[in-house]
Amino acid sequence: MTPVASLLSIAHLFGSSKKRCGIYCFAFRHGLFYIGQAVDVVRRFSQHRRVHDDIVGFSFLPTAKPELDGTEKALIFRAESLGLKLTNAVHVTNIVGDSDFDLVVSASEQEAWLNNPSCLNNTGTLSTKIVLPEAQQLRFSKHFARLEKHSLSQRALALFKQYVWGCVPAPRRTEYSFWSVSCMPSTNRNTWPRLLCVNAGVMELFVVGWERQSSDVLWSFVNVAEDVLLEHWTSLDELAAAYPFVEVVHRGYRDAGQHQVSLHTHDGASMEQLLMDQGISKAAAALSLRVMRKRATIYGKYHCVELANRVLSVD
Repeated sequence: MTPVASLLSIAHLFGSSKKRCGIYCFAFRHGLFYIGQAVDVVRRFSQHRRVHDDIVGFSFLPTAKPELDGTEKALIFRAESLGLKLTNAVHVTNIVGDSDFDLVVSASEQEAWLNNPSCLNNTGTLSTKIVLPEAQQLRFSKHFARLEKHSLSQRALALFKQYVWGCVPAPRRTEYSFWSVSCMPSTNRNTWPRLLCVNAGVMELFVVGWERQSSDVLWSFVNVAEDVLLEHWTSLDELAAAYPFVEVVHRGYRDAGQHQVSLHTHDGASMEQLLMDQGISKAAAALSLRVMRKRATIYGKYHCVELANRVLSVD
């Protein structure tokens, strides 16, 4: 790694002949690192330097432009596996340092909640409802009316309630800013139509829908942290043997990091059984918390407050 603590530019390292497109790594004071991609790394270094005065080291891997995304992801996974503390938000399992989420749910509350969700989710915070712009409430109240008319609505609501209470930290405090629920979304409408979808960051966490060919057949999936899951199960094969109705799918959500897996079922009772399993629910909770600590959700504009109120209200 090249020392750059006193430099404002790295142009001298490249000149006019060396390739500038590739993956770079910055080392910061206090043992932190950042891995990123750039078409012109000289320009990118100067941009970083204007914001960060604590960059002390630099390394670079020339990479063809079409290969930037895949190489960046692989190197972030490798660095994380080696124990490097990365300041990245995308592709990492956990972010380093404080986050906006910590201002709403303290670090001590987060730790206590992971060990026992009821210690935080059964508090009086559930009684305070958020108020959204009238136009948004009106728009999605129509979606909620459609959901209520669906033959699978009660089963979907029961699963949503089970997931929120067991796998979403302080749901009333974190609603809308850090997680949202869309009602009868248009996603995959012509293939795998959905009844509801719980989102955080830029990804989906929990989805319930119905079979396109048979509206009375329910399907669902939940995204979980694989490393936490394997604290309770010796392998995914052991999990599959215990729950033969589950389809285990490896996904590539950018916000979920390298320890992610989706558990798919094709009837409501099966998902209910999964969420009752302590190891699975804790793995789902761990993933939702990791994603919420990374960033606010971009899906708040699709949040259906009527649907949220139906399962969060304590009236």
